[in-house]
Amino acid sequence: MDAARESRSGDDTTMLAQQSQAYLVTLWTYGVEPSFLDPARAALFCRVLAGLRLRLGFLLHAYVVLPDRVRLIVASRGGDPRWARIIVQRLKSRYAREANHRSGRLGLVWQDADQTLPLSGAEDVRRKADFLHHNPVLAGLVRDPGEWRWSSYRAWAGVGRTPLPVDLVAASDPGRPVPPYIST
Repeated sequence: MDAARESRSGDDTTMLAQQSQAYLVTLWTYGVEPSFLDPARAALFCRVLAGLRLRLGFLLHAYVVLPDRVRLIVASRGGDPRWARIIVQRLKSRYAREANHRSGRLGLVWQDADQTLPLSGAEDVRRKADFLHHNPVLAGLVRDPGEWRWSSYRAWAGVGRTPLPVDLVAASDPGRPVPPYIST
């Protein structure tokens, strides 16, 4: 079954059809250090993610870079589950190499463990994207998800630019908005 997707970066919007399997990925910094409080490190992570996305051709549905972790919703073209592991391994490796090189040090950047959970369709992707966009609010970093710079929230809300373009999931009912995140 083909799932429609929409790519949006600022004002440019394109509809494409692609079979894919989406995953919610969480990566923690080593020692849960708030490394990404430094805007230069958050920007570097976004540049590394953008470059890897171009090279590997995976879909990036949503993301948030928090001080001590990163959450992404990625999808592999063709639905091969091994691609999620490859994306995570290469992302962690390339970012660590760049961050260590720029800081002039050697050392661990990421926890060994990460979390990669398969999502069960477009509605699940939309719910999880809304959840991860609200993570900065839940962490007390901002009052509104649109205030957090390092997130795809503005692309999903259709207001403004984001550090990275995302592949929005087309709504099954275009007139129905994404349900708001509700804390349980």
